[in-house]
Amino acid sequence: MLHHIWNKSAIYYRIFYPFFSGSVTYFLLLLTFNRIGELSESYFRAEWLVCIVFAYFWNTSVLISSRFIGKKIKFISSITEQVTYHVIGVSIFSSIIIGVVIYSYFYYLIGYTSIDNFLSEMYVLQGLFLFQTFIYECAWWGATLIELKNETINKEEDRRAAYISKEMRLFAEDANLPLLYETLETLIGLAYKDPDHAEDYAEKLAKVYRNTINNRKEEFVSIKEAVKTTKDVLQLLTDARSGGITAEFNVDEKLSEELVIPPVILSRLVVAIASDHIATPIQPLHLKFYIEEESLLVVAHSCNEKIDKPDALKEVMQSLEETFRIYTKTPILRIKKGKECLIKLPAFQVENKNWKKDRDAQVSTGDQSLFQ
Repeated sequence: MLHHIWNKSAIYYRIFYPFFSGSVTYFLLLLTFNRIGELSESYFRAEWLVCIVFAYFWNTSVLISSRFIGKKIKFISSITEQVTYHVIGVSIFSSIIIGVVIYSYFYYLIGYTSIDNFLSEMYVLQGLFLFQTFIYECAWWGATLIELKNETINKEEDRRAAYISKEMRLFAEDANLPLLYETLETLIGLAYKDPDHAEDYAEKLAKVYRNTINNRKEEFVSIKEAVKTTKDVLQLLTDARSGGITAEFNVDEKLSEELVIPPVILSRLVVAIASDHIATPIQPLHLKFYIEEESLLVVAHSCNEKIDKPDALKEVMQSLEETFRIYTKTPILRIKKGKECLIKLPAFQVENKNWKKDRDAQVSTGDQSLFQ
């Protein structure tokens, strides 16, 4: 591609194209001055070599100016304006270079003392090389526009891929697949061992997913609702781990109604903790939930890390950080204190007290840290 002529792949263009360009210029020059008959005697004349030298200077000037001007006009949004400025700039620059080279040749090498002696040759050569400049510009912009089109297509494909990836990730978050797989395995085992218990377990599982789907429609849910869903999830996990999970909720009733967090995140966090840590009757996993400083929801759990843990908690923490970054600069804290690990999530105070009753109400948090 012509606009990549400075790459190594275009070395042949820079070397061999001036031979062709200079030869064509020499032929057209003879045709213009009605000297075409001289070709019958000998083609290899000094004028032919001079035209090739001129072509090298022209080609170099065009390459340098097109590259330089192409970088300078990128800030212009209109393609038409870019083309106009590029064509004019390259034409002027190359014409000046060729004019200086032609003048130096006739004045210093040939020995003409006045420009009037070679003015006609100057005009003809300038016109021929200017015509070639326009041809070069057509090829350069043709290649450039094709690449711009390809870049646009690639960016659109990248956006689609990113959108699909995001939708798949959101689907996985909504479905809480680790919980679904583990509870289904437990349900299958219970169906053979205790059908009545399996029926109750299936009802709890359906209740969790029904609440999850309903809460997912909201931008925020109160901590009270999040805790309620989390208790149901913990009941499912406790049965799946044969009673190896215990939980303690020390959440103030009033604060739990006033403070809100994005939906689903608390139950996802609990499932990730259960995935990465041992939770058996011999080594029980104990969780505690409480509100700290009236602005942080703390999830504390015992650190019974598995030897080969799936790192589910790391992935969930990264997702939660992306979610909370939309609303606040307050980071999610993860602290290890002795044999206990603490995860502190920012909680928000909703400005509109009737946000739950009024479906048209604008929900906004009182956290203004993003604007400080």
